Amino acid sequence: MKRKIIVLIAAVILLAVALAGMWLDFRDKQSLKWELEDEKLYEGFAWLSTNTEEGETVLAWWDYADGVEQIGQRNVVIQEASRDIKETIAGRQEYPWSWIEYELWYHYESEDKVRDVANFFIAETSTESLSIARKYEADYVLVVYPYDIWKFSVIVLAAGKNPDEYLTGNFSMEQMESKAMVKKDTIGMDLIYGDEVEGFEKVFDNEHMRIYQILSEE
Repeated sequence: MKRKIIVLIAAVILLAVALAGMWLDFRDKQSLKWELEDEKLYEGFAWLSTNTEEGETVLAWWDYADGVEQIGQRNVVIQEASRDIKETIAGRQEYPWSWIEYELWYHYESEDKVRDVANFFIAETSTESLSIARKYEADYVLVVYPYDIWKFSVIVLAAGKNPDEYLTGNFSMEQMESKAMVKKDTIGMDLIYGDEVEGFEKVFDNEHMRIYQILSEE
């Protein structure tokens, strides 16, 4: 009996240590490390804090939510990924046990909201995109070149569509720079490339991050 108790205590201690280690690893993955290390990203997030109004909302893919909220001090439409696209979260795949961390502590976003934001980016007309942005009372849209091109297939998946209909697979930097890998024109791609889009005014561009103000309805 005494031996069983000792084994049980040892097992509990091992479990506690393992959970503590996973928690620290999870918190590290959720930190602002990469937003702070990328100077142009930081510059864009900081711009929000000094050039937009308190309480305004930014529509961006979920990866940038922490930067917008913690550096830019502004609201976001979505903060995290949804369960529909959980397999695309890089941190969830890092170690064999990483999925446990995400099941325990990750706050998955509403599938409807993530799908709406994805549909904003893959919309083929500004009317469609603006309708979604205004549904969530967004004031600005934030995109990052070339990061958002690399993750565009995930955005398409989140919208419930086939990425092959929007992009060619395994494209080169040359193809990306010339937009040659784009199969279907979308508002998201236009914004990522810094193009002029009806209903949006580009207010910040450091050739990496681009921020557009959503114009008021006339």
